[in-house]
Amino acid sequence: MIIVLSVIALCDIMGCNSKKGAENEGVSDSMLIELKRVGIESIEELHNDFAAFFTTVYNEELYNDFGFVVKYCTDKFKKKLNEAYKNEYEDEGVDEDEAYATWLFRSDYQDGPSEDNKIIKIVPEGDGWYKYDYNDMGHLGSHRIKVLYHVNGRGQIEYYIDDLE
Repeated sequence: MIIVLSVIALCDIMGCNSKKGAENEGVSDSMLIELKRVGIESIEELHNDFAAFFTTVYNEELYNDFGFVVKYCTDKFKKKLNEAYKNEYEDEGVDEDEAYATWLFRSDYQDGPSEDNKIIKIVPEGDGWYKYDYNDMGHLGSHRIKVLYHVNGRGQIEYYIDDLE
C-alpha cells in the first residue's frame, strides 16, 4: 500500500498529469497544496528538507541498520540491495532473504585514513534524483539517489529511497 501511495505521490510530484513550468519542476498544483499543508512552501524547501533527512541518514550511518532499509526503501530497492548482498557473499553460502548491501551507500573502500563519514553536498537533478557528494573515512565520492515522496495521513512528508547509482 505504501508503495502505491508513493508512486501516486511521485506521479503528482513529477507532474504526470500536469504541465507545470520549470519553476515547479513538474510538481502538480495538488501536490504543491499537499506540501504546503505540511509546511513545505516551495520545491526548494522540499529539496532542502530531503537534504537534511539524508544528511542525517548518511552522517549517522543509519543506512547500516536493516530496519532503516525496511522502513525507508521501496521494495524494488530492497530487492536490489538484497541481490547485491547475496552476490557478494555467494561463495560463503549466504542465503539471507533480509540482508542488504548497505555499503552501496558509501565508497568502495573498507577503511580510510580518518573516521569521518559525512555528506559534503546534495544537489537535486530532477525526476526524484539527487546527487550526493560525501567523505567516506577520508575517501571522497559521489552517488545518485532516487527518492519518492509521500505526504502521510498525519500530515508529514515521508521519503522512500527507490534507487542508487
